[in-house]
Amino acid sequence: MSTSQLILELSLIGTMLLVTGVFLVRNYNKADSMGTKVQKILTGLLGAFMVMAGTVKFFDPFITMFAKQIALSELPFPILSRWTGQLGEILAGLLLLAVMIGNKVLAAPLKDKAMRLSTLLTTAIMIIAVYVHLLPSVPAEVLPLQSKPPVMTLIILGLAWLNTFLYFRKK
Repeated sequence: MSTSQLILELSLIGTMLLVTGVFLVRNYNKADSMGTKVQKILTGLLGAFMVMAGTVKFFDPFITMFAKQIALSELPFPILSRWTGQLGEILAGLLLLAVMIGNKVLAAPLKDKAMRLSTLLTTAIMIIAVYVHLLPSVPAEVLPLQSKPPVMTLIILGLAWLNTFLYFRKK
């Protein structure tokens, strides 16, 4: 991993944490239970992460790495797969951010649908990502964090499911 790529990744992660922190401070409520506070934090972090993960794939070196992943994994319709992956991550993240930001403005059924759709999108994307990670034809050099085991992918998937569980449990 080059120094410039590391700096880019760290600056993106820092920006993501800053934006999420600002919205969390604005939505802070002392009366919230611990589960609700955890759920709000998870919603913000996952939303910002998914937007960031989808957005960086439009810029080098990530666009090249993502295109190689798709080509080497032999996913059907490579161009459509690339766009679907990128836009799916961004949409899932924006839905989560809409749930977090519009907590008091959006109607409950709309927030519920947004949460379900974001979880469905995240689940589909992460399952495909696990498949790509496990293929012997895809080297670690073209994967996120250049790691062959899909650790981060499974963590994101687990956090998305935990977030949804906590969201609907409070109802």
